[in-house]
Amino acid sequence: MLIEAQAVAKRYGRDWVLRDLDFQLAKHEAVALVGPNGVGKTTLLRVLAGLVRPTQGSIKLVGRVGFLANPPAFHRHFSGAENLHYALRLDGRADDRAEIDRALKQVGLPHDKPVLSYSSGMKKRLAMARLRLQNPDIWLLDEPEAALDVQGRGLLEDLVNFARASGGVVIATHDKSWLSLVDRVVELRAT
Repeated sequence: MLIEAQAVAKRYGRDWVLRDLDFQLAKHEAVALVGPNGVGKTTLLRVLAGLVRPTQGSIKLVGRVGFLANPPAFHRHFSGAENLHYALRLDGRADDRAEIDRALKQVGLPHDKPVLSYSSGMKKRLAMARLRLQNPDIWLLDEPEAALDVQGRGLLEDLVNFARASGGVVIATHDKSWLSLVDRVVELRAT
């Protein structure tokens, strides 16, 4: 198992967002988290990514974790290439210009255009490129289809297939068309 979460709960003040949630992700598995707004899909991904501590429960992760947030965050004044260079350095990896160029080409983005001039869909594409460079074992995607055009959705489908082949992927989504890409659907309900 890549993820084993037992009795995970998260509370903000008096409000419980997650309660007694058990969740597993096997290697080469794709899982969709579905449910209405406010049921904890994003919170669960943030807990699994280590960005938020659970109030209760235990989580065991095997391997490196990559998180595609919605919306993704970048240095606005850096170009796409500079953001990817920075991401590689944060991961402790050497700067590989050819690897960065290849990642940008895969998602159809220019090399030197500053991110502040990017549309929301272009930022999402840059986030996909960053995840491919990171090549985690566990891929956590929060509403990855948001702001993508038809071509971007095709790139995302390729990314999900790549993520499944290289590790495992969890997708929080409202878009039921993505359910055909996953092995299992986990429905979260209000607590």
